[in-house]
Amino acid sequence: MTDAEIGLVRAMLAKGMKNDVVHFYFNRADRLISSGRIAQIKDGSYAKDVAAAGEDELAAFLDRWNVEHSAVYQKGPQSPTDIEYIEAMFEKRKASWHVRGGETDAVECKANYAVSGKIIRAIAGLANNKGGHIVFGVKDGGSTVDGMSDDKFETLDPAILNAHLVGCLDPVPKVTRVSATIGGKKVGVLHVEKQERGPVITLKTMGGDLREGGIYFRYVGETRLIKPGELRAIMEAREARAVAEFARRMNRVATGAEATIDLDTGEVSGRTGGFLIDKSLLPSIQFVREGDFTQLKGAPALRLVGDVEPISATDRETVRVVRDNVTPHSIIENFLLGNTVDKPLAYLHAQAYQQRKWMPIWHYVGQVSMTVDELVEDLRSLSASMPSTRDAVVQRLRGKLSAFKVPTGKPKRIMETFRPGKIAAPKEDSDLGAFAYAIQGLPNDFAKVEEIRPVLLECLKRVPQAKQTAIYRAACRIDEIMHHQAKTTGTPP
Repeated sequence: MTDAEIGLVRAMLAKGMKNDVVHFYFNRADRLISSGRIAQIKDGSYAKDVAAAGEDELAAFLDRWNVEHSAVYQKGPQSPTDIEYIEAMFEKRKASWHVRGGETDAVECKANYAVSGKIIRAIAGLANNKGGHIVFGVKDGGSTVDGMSDDKFETLDPAILNAHLVGCLDPVPKVTRVSATIGGKKVGVLHVEKQERGPVITLKTMGGDLREGGIYFRYVGETRLIKPGELRAIMEAREARAVAEFARRMNRVATGAEATIDLDTGEVSGRTGGFLIDKSLLPSIQFVREGDFTQLKGAPALRLVGDVEPISATDRETVRVVRDNVTPHSIIENFLLGNTVDKPLAYLHAQAYQQRKWMPIWHYVGQVSMTVDELVEDLRSLSASMPSTRDAVVQRLRGKLSAFKVPTGKPKRIMETFRPGKIAAPKEDSDLGAFAYAIQGLPNDFAKVEEIRPVLLECLKRVPQAKQTAIYRAACRIDEIMHHQAKTTGTPP
């Protein structure tokens, strides 16, 4: 910043203008200035020898700035998806149109729309911050409106975009598409809402732009992996919402407006009465959340499909457990420990309601008295909340999908050490992923398969939850090998 600009900053601060408002006047696309610089000028730690500008000088600067940056369109309604609001994001400077303020922590610019890791990353970053807009028809990092060179944005099917988001991000941000014409040139805008139940986490890797398990955040002029401070703020806000929601629910229960469900007994009770969920109804019970593009306002609710019967106080003594809490972690842990579970079919059913695609199945298939055909029909009859995951289980039961993956590079070298030597977990946590990928490449005739289960369990405990996908798939590969060998020898796994 020049001395003249620093003097203007001091004059603005002296008039009581807030730091972010002052920053807005001097930050440009061709010269990004950190908001921290304004704070340094304010506390005197930067250019303290530069005096504040006079009132006349400041007034002249503000008048000149307003003329040069005046928008043709008046600011419209407050909805960030209204066309008036979108048009007000642009301003005319001499002969060309520009994005007002350039790229900020709420605006990112792209030349054209295309399904890519960069677009998914930008959506995730905005959702994890305060929401914002992705503008197409403007070169990356710039502000000049050049217009889109194709019609991919205009012909975009929202359902296709949503499918990509569902496959790449969890939870899925809400995105709205708006088309506009600025200065005779076509631009497209995606508005991304702030994710109140963040952080948004990436589910898979896409080239070098999107990393599985990554949490991206939109900073001024860039989208990058989140820093500890911003992540801590998201988690603190999430905890505060959870406490507030719990207090609200408990108040409704206390006043009789809501009932409670005891998952150990299946009893649903309220101030005015109750009922019992029978075990035969369990397959017809699902937690339903209305999704984007069809979402109705309101919180997720428990939907009961089937008949329920009221219970009296004397019936409570005969209540039985009708639901077990089967989580992805319990599915993989019981397999790695070699446990025989009480309700193996529930472990297979649970996979129709989870986002994780890779979880052991044959360990539990061997514990149910059903054929593969019967299991396939049973799974297909479920009202699965994750149909794609349920279908993947069916494909694996039919032998059409396998966790096997040919290893290359470091995973291949690790796999080659398995046969001659003792199998041990890597010493460095950074090698756990390569170790899991090596296991995915093991052949069906691998003789030391039993040695891997306890080692893989140790790896699972060391890997952060957001990066456990490779471990889960490795467990599936061990599950497949053990099933193949048991089928070949005619002995149970």
